[in-house]
Amino acid sequence: MDERPFNDRARLAGARRQLLAGERTPAGVADGVAASWQRVAAAGLSPRQQAADAVFDAAALRAARADNESLIALALPEIENLYHQISGSNSAVLLCDAHGTILERHGDPHFHARSQRVALAPGACWGEPVRGTNAIGLALAQGGPASVHGPEHYLQCNTFLTCAAAPIRDTAGTVIGLLDVSGDQSARQIHALGLVRMGARMIENRWLTAEFADSFHLHLHARPELLGTLSEGILALDGYGRVLALNEVARSYFGDDCVGERFEGLFEETFEGLLRSDESMPLRRTLSGIMTCLRLVAPPSRIHGSTPAAALSDDTTFERLHAGDDAVADTLRRAHRVFARNIPLLIEGETGTGKEWVVRALHAKGPRANGPIVAVNCAAIPESLAEAELFGYAPGAFTGANPRGAEGRIAEANGGTLFLDEIGDMPIALQTRLLRVLQERTVLPVGGGQPRAVDFALVSATHCDLAARVKAGAFRADLYYRLCGLRIELPPLRRRSDREALIDRLLAEEDPMATLSPDARARLLAYSWPGNLRQLHSVMQTALALRRPGAPVTRADLPDVLLEADVGNMSAEDWPDTDLRAMEQRHIQAALAEHGGNVSRAAQSLGISRSTLYRRIGSSSRGK
Repeated sequence: MDERPFNDRARLAGARRQLLAGERTPAGVADGVAASWQRVAAAGLSPRQQAADAVFDAAALRAARADNESLIALALPEIENLYHQISGSNSAVLLCDAHGTILERHGDPHFHARSQRVALAPGACWGEPVRGTNAIGLALAQGGPASVHGPEHYLQCNTFLTCAAAPIRDTAGTVIGLLDVSGDQSARQIHALGLVRMGARMIENRWLTAEFADSFHLHLHARPELLGTLSEGILALDGYGRVLALNEVARSYFGDDCVGERFEGLFEETFEGLLRSDESMPLRRTLSGIMTCLRLVAPPSRIHGSTPAAALSDDTTFERLHAGDDAVADTLRRAHRVFARNIPLLIEGETGTGKEWVVRALHAKGPRANGPIVAVNCAAIPESLAEAELFGYAPGAFTGANPRGAEGRIAEANGGTLFLDEIGDMPIALQTRLLRVLQERTVLPVGGGQPRAVDFALVSATHCDLAARVKAGAFRADLYYRLCGLRIELPPLRRRSDREALIDRLLAEEDPMATLSPDARARLLAYSWPGNLRQLHSVMQTALALRRPGAPVTRADLPDVLLEADVGNMSAEDWPDTDLRAMEQRHIQAALAEHGGNVSRAAQSLGISRSTLYRRIGSSSRGK
């Protein structure tokens, strides 16, 4: 991982002068940077060239996204997780295709304007031939992770950036895309390269299991506590135990040429014997002598007695969304009763509170469970593309359009559920067209043609106060009342009474053998969680990846954003109720007992100052 010091502007400026002078081995630059400069210079690119070219038009971007639909779908959860790790750091997370063209961008608003000036946006290609030395182009050129910081960028206009990128490979080892974190060099993320490498591996694992969804998935690791983590190997097997594909970790066990090999050619066991075993995590020795713990997951078609989503009970559908918070449970019950009667539902809540999880649970339990669920993020679609994306378009509707036309997301939801996320960010002009669709239950493609009848359940969601936007004239009142058959609000994580139970559940789901040290638990409970459930999930994944094998998760394993938070100065509204105050006091007492009453050491283990700990102890005494 690249851990060069932050205060190195003078050194990097000197290195840039050497690179401009044609020096082949300047001291102090990242791996591969000098070779990249040589390639770019040989191609005739000028360091003073601006980055206004090599940008797709709207039609070409739509086509690129369509070509990479599976990659985008599998990567979006990881993009959101990664963004919540770096949120507020004047940065952005980017997903690129195999040519370096940006497909998705999730970033801080303050970084948006400056990055737009160098075309760090969807539709722009950042390959070396057009953008010079940069992390995306370098990672593509060398086929591995890369970081480029400040003056190391070839183009002068890009030297304000700091970037880290990692390739994403399919099961054949072919690069299918890249994950990148880019930001202002003054807010450089020292762990960015490690984070994008972890994110790329997560996407690769999802790609493997999605591509071979109808196969057996064999998860393995020499240590049982590391099953379910990024360090586990995964093999896809057919019904006879033949290897169809494997991930990078599994290749380190069995090599690159084991595809097509039978299970018996890898382990001292038959596949039939493994299938008959009633052990949940059997230990088996590989033919090379490594004792491994296995977990075999059968494909859905082989699981006897599996139950369709529509037949699940209320408890099994919604129990994943809370861990004992009665208010949340009551909100979900009310939402289900209204949704089942085809009444539009409006969900309000901060980013990451689980709005899409709720919608998917409602759909699975609702009368249209066998139909599609189509999720549209109204804030993520470029305004120039939004009308065609939502309503579809007729053949030849505009220059560069697909000659066959396009159906549009609303028509795709026919017979199922349409989920309009971040509805508060929909432009007024689109609000008018959407209102007409909801009134007439027909959709007319851009460019004309025959109206198409549509029938779907409707759920909308927003992180803002939509009623306030109506009063401010930013949202149509008539559309608001169409969307708001019932309005529910999902509480932020900091105000949920089941917060500790949710932490324990997520920990167990990621790694059943993992535990939390008292100082890590106290820090997790004290944090205000601006990214809510989504951020909690991401933090638990990161902490488990960083902890020492077999050891509890400690405070040192938590991401920097938690360690840097001033929990001692949290406002009263960040504490949901007296239950969490009692939890805090329990962890304070545990830390004091662990350190023999030494306040300084207890405060250090809890990650707070000694004066803050005295204040917390005092508030406990006053409350008795």
